[in-house]
Amino acid sequence: MKVIFNIFSLLIIVFAIQGCSGNLMTKSKTGVVPPPASGKATIVFMRSSFVASAIGVELFEINNGELTFVGELPNGSKIAHQTTPGEKVYMAYGTAADFMIAKVIGNKTYYSIVRPNWGTGGFAPTPIRADGSSDYNMNSSEFEDWKSDTDLLEKKPDAREWFKKNKDKYKKIYNEYWSRFQKKTAAEKLERTMQVSDGI
Repeated sequence: MKVIFNIFSLLIIVFAIQGCSGNLMTKSKTGVVPPPASGKATIVFMRSSFVASAIGVELFEINNGELTFVGELPNGSKIAHQTTPGEKVYMAYGTAADFMIAKVIGNKTYYSIVRPNWGTGGFAPTPIRADGSSDYNMNSSEFEDWKSDTDLLEKKPDAREWFKKNKDKYKKIYNEYWSRFQKKTAAEKLERTMQVSDGI
């Protein structure tokens, strides 16, 4: 029994170290997702799964190979990320990296569920469809639960300095895993692509 307890304790420590980038987020005072600024799009990233809940996840936006830190996403939380219209790539990193392509327009709000991915051992940022055409859609009861049961987080001021120190590390992670993502089929990539029509 003692051996099992020691193994369990070690796993908890390993998971915490692997996914932890520090306490870079703070709970929003209002808890309300704001509408996008004029001409901007908002993507709300949510995480709500008991599976692998001890593993930390960091989110990044990639434009032309350049990374921007979106924030940490612990389980039971969400981030409202504002961005410019166009096509973007988003990377979630836990014990491995995974991606979502996003095609967004201004003055719309989009939703993504960041879920454990057994295939990669990481977390898959997955678009939530507005038209109910996938298992992850806005007509499901899970969608309402994800919105209501997650706390809205915001970046702390020192997140900028943390990312500056760690940018090269995550750029290498991006290069490695993005090349793997490119090997997915067209249908698999489509499942991971947020469409303009998913905005509300």
